[in-house]
Formats: sequence, C-alpha cells, structure tokens
Amino acid sequence: MNSQSPTSPEDRTQRRRKLLAITAGGLVLGVGAAVTLAAWTDTEVAVGDFAAGQFALESSTNGTTFTDTTPPENALTLSFDELAQNLSPDDQASAVYAVPLDQASSYQATVAGSVSATGSAADNLTYTVQQVTDIAGGTTVGGALVTGEAVTAGTTHEGMFTLDALDEIVYLKVSVSADSDLGQGETASVTWNLTGTSGESLS
Repeated sequence: MNSQSPTSPEDRTQRRRKLLAITAGGLVLGVGAAVTLAAWTDTEVAVGDFAAGQFALESSTNGTTFTDTTPPENALTLSFDELAQNLSPDDQASAVYAVPLDQASSYQATVAGSVSATGSAADNLTYTVQQVTDIAGGTTVGGALVTGEAVTAGTTHEGMFTLDALDEIVYLKVSVSADSDLGQGETASVTWNLTGTSGESLS
C-alpha cells in the first residue's frame, strides 16, 4: 500500500515556482562568474644589441710598415743577411721581424709558433728564435723561445709570447743554421707561422 498522500495542485505549483527560482539563480551565478574572469594585462619589453670584436696580428720587416700576412700568399719575406743565399756547413743566417696587434683589435693575444720547410736542404737546417729589443736585433730579451730545432720537426710552440696592448711590439730574431752535412747547391724554403689566440679585452 502507498502511504504517501496525493500531491495537491497547490503543492505542485509551489514546487514548480521553487525550481524556476533555483534555475534563475543558477543563470545569474553563471553570468556573474564570467564577468569575474576579465583582467588587465601589461607587458615590459627589453632588448640588447650585440656585435663581435676584432682580432688580428700584423708583422713587419722594418718595424714601421705593418701588414696582415693572411692568407699565405701574402707571406712576409724575411730579410736574412746575405749569408742565407751562400750557406756552407755550420754557417748561420739571421733575420728580425716585428709583430704587434692589428690596431683595430679588441683583445690581447697569446701567440704560438710553428715552422714548415720544403727542399733538399731542409733536413740539414735548424732554427732558433729569440725575442730582442728592436728591429736591428739588439739586446736579447729573456731566454730563447726556440733553440736549435729542425725546420722539418713540425712542432708547435705554444705560448711563445703575449701581446697585451695595442702599442706593444714583439721583435723576433730568427737564426737558421746549416749542419755539417749540407750539400753543395741544395736549397730550402722555410715558413714560420705565428698563430694568435685572443685573450682578455683591451678595454
């Protein structure tokens, strides 16, 4: 048996009114939630400009006129004394050249050196490199940078010297010696390479 009492028309009318009221309230709440999502935004923008510095070495045989000798076809021709073209066993010929930073450089340099050689006399030649005080080959500065090494050795000498300022010039005296086995009429072409690695900023 159903113990619930029949619903009167008045009760049904009241329920319907409550449901409509709840639904209307829900719609109002929904609109209110959408409004609260609105917000202001603001953006701050920062930019930076960048440019690479410059770095190069130069060289000179007279200490006054400097040039960039890259690529190899622009190589500096060292002014060895006349003996270089008329060597006999145990003779030695020398030349001095100057190396500064290119004046547009932005950085210090640490300089490494290496030598390569071709020709029939190459196996009979050794070389020494010293730092001197001027282009005339005056006083030696410190110990030899390279001593009695074969021009065919292919050794790279790291950190031979440094250039710490645009007005600094390093003068290098290169001496080539023939050994006792040098044959008559033999010739050789020797190339000295200096490679600078940029260091701290000059500014």
